[in-house]
Amino acid sequence: MLLRQMRYFMEVVDRGSFTQAAEACFISQSAISQQIKALEEELGAQLLLREGRRFSLTPAGEYFYRQGKVVLEELDRVCRETHHRASRTERLLRVAYPGNYAGQELHRAVAAFSARYPGAVVQTVSGTHEELYDLLRFDGADLVINDQRRAFSQVYVNLHLAYCPCFVEVSAQGGLAQRTSLSLQEARGYPCVLVASPGQQEHEKGYYRDTLGFGSRYLFAPTLEAARLLVSGNRGIFPLEGGGDGEEGTIRRLPLTRDGEQIRRRYCAFWRKDNGNQDLPLFGEILREQFLLSFPEETVQS
Repeated sequence: MLLRQMRYFMEVVDRGSFTQAAEACFISQSAISQQIKALEEELGAQLLLREGRRFSLTPAGEYFYRQGKVVLEELDRVCRETHHRASRTERLLRVAYPGNYAGQELHRAVAAFSARYPGAVVQTVSGTHEELYDLLRFDGADLVINDQRRAFSQVYVNLHLAYCPCFVEVSAQGGLAQRTSLSLQEARGYPCVLVASPGQQEHEKGYYRDTLGFGSRYLFAPTLEAARLLVSGNRGIFPLEGGGDGEEGTIRRLPLTRDGEQIRRRYCAFWRKDNGNQDLPLFGEILREQFLLSFPEETVQS
């Protein structure tokens, strides 16, 4: 069955005239009559009762008309949407963030950005510090939220976000649950849970042990959720940054301190200066606003 034959039939019924339908379709009256006859033969059903220059619908013709209208309208909608999707330029922003960051600032920034630009798409991925750095270097992400472990490069926009407070999450059933804080010296006595892929485990362990000063025992998890499951089972402590609370009933969150003061680490948004995505500065400012709401005193220390 040809869609063209269906459209001819609908046109004849809508106009109540073979002559007018033929004129609207820019074909001859005999041609449109032949097409409808071919349609009836293919369906094995008579659709029209012809009475001279007049006609009426058979019961089969009435059914085919009603259902055919629905089919053609849906087909037209699908064709319009297909054309729309093919012709539009999608606003895509690729954002990467640390796997151990537990704050809500990125969630709020994505929501605010999407509300302002409903057609925009924000894709997110998490990783270790080095994985995020590589995503930025090799065009795997447009914008990266990361802790500062290197001197700033002039190749990138280095937008200061906040000096984020550091915490450790501990099991609510363990011996640390009643503490109000945990010093770095005390943390060295417990297994440390880190979020890292297999290829990044040694690098992350080296940084936490040699640079930050954690102990020598480590457990690794592929995701933030998996790390928290280890903590819930009292397998170790989980260092992380960001605001919010631990999971009620299973996890307690304690400030991580050094010399009596909570440790803070600098977080920034980075993107290449030669990246032509026009949404980058806007998203960066929205992100910074969200960090400012969470950490007003820490953010202004830049």
